[in-house]
Amino acid sequence: MPENPLKQLSDLGQSLWYDNIERSMIIEGKLARLIAEDYVVGVTSNPTIFQKAIAGSDLYDAQIQEVVTQNPVISAKELFEALAIQDIQGAADILQPVYERTNGVDGYISLEVSPILANDTEGTIAEAKRLFEAVSRPNLMIKIPATAAGLPAITEVIGSGINVNVTMMFSLQNYIEVANAYIAGLEKLDAAGGDLTMVASVASFFVSRVDTLLDKLLEETGKPEAKALQGKMAIANAKAAYKAFKEIFGSERFQKLAEKGAQVQRVLWASTSTKNPNYRDVIYAEELIGPATVDTAPPATIEALKDHGQIRPSLEEGMAEAPAMLERLKEFNIDYDAAMDKLQVDGVEAFAKSFMDLLNTLEAKREAIVSRQVSPMTMSLEAYQHSVDVRLKAWEAAQAAARIWDKDGTVWVSDPDKAAQTPELTNRLGWLTIGQEMLAEADHLAAFAAEITAAGFQQVVLLGMGGSSLAPEVFMRTFGTSSPSQGGGFPLTVLDSTNPVQVASVAASIADPAKTLFLVSSKSGGTIETLSAFKYFYHVVGQVKDNPGENFVALTDPGSGLEKLAKEKNFRRIFSTPKEVGGRYSALTYFGLVPAALVGVDMPKLLRRANTMAEACRNSAANNPGLQLGAVMGELALAGRDKVTLFTSPKIAAFGVWAEQLIAESTGKHSTGILPVADEAIAEPLHYGNDRLFVYLRLAGDDNVELEGKINVLEAAGHPVIRIYMDELEDLGQEFFRWEMATAAAGAALKINPFDQPNVESAKIKARELMAEFDRSGQLPVVTPTLDYDDIDVYGPAMGETVTASLQAFLTQFRPGDYVAIMAYLPYEAEIDAALNQLRLRLRDGLRAATTVGYGPRFLHSTGQLHKGDNNKGLFIQITHTPATEVEIPGEKYTFATLHAAQAQGDYNALQENDRRLIRFHIERGQDLAGAIRRLIPS
Repeated sequence: MPENPLKQLSDLGQSLWYDNIERSMIIEGKLARLIAEDYVVGVTSNPTIFQKAIAGSDLYDAQIQEVVTQNPVISAKELFEALAIQDIQGAADILQPVYERTNGVDGYISLEVSPILANDTEGTIAEAKRLFEAVSRPNLMIKIPATAAGLPAITEVIGSGINVNVTMMFSLQNYIEVANAYIAGLEKLDAAGGDLTMVASVASFFVSRVDTLLDKLLEETGKPEAKALQGKMAIANAKAAYKAFKEIFGSERFQKLAEKGAQVQRVLWASTSTKNPNYRDVIYAEELIGPATVDTAPPATIEALKDHGQIRPSLEEGMAEAPAMLERLKEFNIDYDAAMDKLQVDGVEAFAKSFMDLLNTLEAKREAIVSRQVSPMTMSLEAYQHSVDVRLKAWEAAQAAARIWDKDGTVWVSDPDKAAQTPELTNRLGWLTIGQEMLAEADHLAAFAAEITAAGFQQVVLLGMGGSSLAPEVFMRTFGTSSPSQGGGFPLTVLDSTNPVQVASVAASIADPAKTLFLVSSKSGGTIETLSAFKYFYHVVGQVKDNPGENFVALTDPGSGLEKLAKEKNFRRIFSTPKEVGGRYSALTYFGLVPAALVGVDMPKLLRRANTMAEACRNSAANNPGLQLGAVMGELALAGRDKVTLFTSPKIAAFGVWAEQLIAESTGKHSTGILPVADEAIAEPLHYGNDRLFVYLRLAGDDNVELEGKINVLEAAGHPVIRIYMDELEDLGQEFFRWEMATAAAGAALKINPFDQPNVESAKIKARELMAEFDRSGQLPVVTPTLDYDDIDVYGPAMGETVTASLQAFLTQFRPGDYVAIMAYLPYEAEIDAALNQLRLRLRDGLRAATTVGYGPRFLHSTGQLHKGDNNKGLFIQITHTPATEVEIPGEKYTFATLHAAQAQGDYNALQENDRRLIRFHIERGQDLAGAIRRLIPS
């Protein structure tokens, strides 16, 4: 049996390294067989090899899944390194016996620094050291390109005792520079007292690519004598380098180091596969065989050598004449140095491209995994799908997700200077990362809830408005099913009204003021409704306790007036929330989470779910659930479907009102807007116009059958429908973040700033003007009704013999695409709520109009912005009353009734000033409010 040519190669002093790595060759034993049977004594890798291995195999998927699950925000580069290091370590361990047997001459595996760092000396040094430490194998070689920036890096890395495989060499001069950089590194290591026997290096000199370029240049001369050199220049170039190798490493300078155990830097022939099919397939491998060299060959070349390689000591044949052959290029005006420089530049660029392709592949895999970890969302958009796809592609091209996370205001305001000068775009994006920050506070919140339990409190009342009250209401209505005595949380009551009947009702629900904890919640610290309620209940507690401040907790921004008040009144606790989070984006701050902790919500679970969604919302647009929903909301609004109608499974019904504020206050401005419609009962398709987008949040295990059937009917009728599938109640944490990101993204599509609220103050200003008049005169300005129907007064464009006729006349102003907003400055009572919903559904069915019901003054902090800021699509029906109950506000001249009336009139005046279509029905004192509302319902 003839001798294996690969053994002959080894016998002649040339080491054969395998230029390929993939996980299968490690786990299936192929590398071990190559070592045992084919005399392979080393392995090299590069970005192109890893790109093909990872993209072309599913063997990496399990590790990718594991790594991404543990760290969803891991960068693609970090993910690559995790995969590559596992392969490199596995190969190094298999090669370890070779390393030991050859005393560190062979047995190496190479790992390349990022080719993106090819022109960055300091970056290359830092990454080389970091990778060597991370792999933690003595038989690792770090690959560094032989660029101008790479040369000093080689010296520094060698001087640190790290093995280096220098790559991307093409020219003789570059090789000489590399060899000297290696020796300089050894001298540096020696000067530092390092062990020269423990460091090795190879200089990867590329071969076949030289002929590929020079053959082309020689062909272009058209001269026969030039063409005669084709296929010879690469070998001559390599032999010239080997000649220089012998001279440099035979020098006195190196011999001083060799005496201390230093190894020569062997020349490694890279790119020895034949590119030209007209040449022998093993020509470069056969013609460059010599001692103290390495041939790193790809699988096909090794197989060809093994099959028909003709092995001889060929390297020194014609070596002396090689430099002269290179000089002949000048005869044909071929610039050798320029050609070799081009090969290096092109080679670095090619590896960089492969590396970026690899990172893109891994990022896509990472995004897919992260996306699967959140509540899935399906979209049935039909004709609108194309515009949504275009929007997502545009966001992808513009790197919208990354820019949002970078807090780049130009996502919403294209002019960089204007964006930088818009405060809300620079200081209102803290909601992006607040979930991670609050997860670190989960134990602190649990300890606070335990403290409140131990102190003997029995119930909690939250005093707040808008963003300070809506998330707590979601938590209470969703999770508040037990009490501390039953092992659950506290019963929570939210007071977000100045209606004296409502205030009195909350006061009456308090069993023992001394055992009631009050959360005073105001971001600005100056909200008049919240401070008025505080004054009232502080007085109530003060009647039964000497130190009423113990029963109060402040939730506010640092430095606010409420913080100062809390300190003056010795509040039990002050929770400061970052100013960088706006009120309607504050569900996952202390504003939402302190009440949630007291209610008994599993805080770590809720926040982990929220953070999972946050990580998914870092993805590129195609895999970003927040941007996907935002694209749908924005594009469909631009197409006229600007009424986002939310339906939910029964247990999560409270979510809709929270989302209502977020969407309305964020998008309703500058004559545009998306109207959120919550709590509107589902109907048959014939009752809806072509201005709706339906969103169904489905909770597994809930009573969904009837609702799902009706959703299916809407979809079948051609309406756009989005479905979001939640597994558990804690998935609400995901939805808080999804909708925040979606609303921010929709703002970008609508070309508005979703973080300001330019019209919110208008009604408040009008109310303050009225209160100033009250302060001066002792009464509010008297407004004369247009019509007086004995027990109901009508203000505005009223006509007709009955209040019903008056409302019907007002509704003649309705146009397709309009909506009807019922603004009820009334107490929250089940009978009143039922009557208001009867009215809204009658109007919806009769007009095919989207309808909303908001209680004042709460809605002033949410949909009130859209009412004044959109493109005048609303018909506004204000319903007020003269309360039979009066409640004083300690320390103030005015009562809750006065404040409530001023807020209602201020809202009316602000709408009137904005030329809104508006009518007001005022129910006089002593009337049955629900009955009066039903009198308005058209037949």
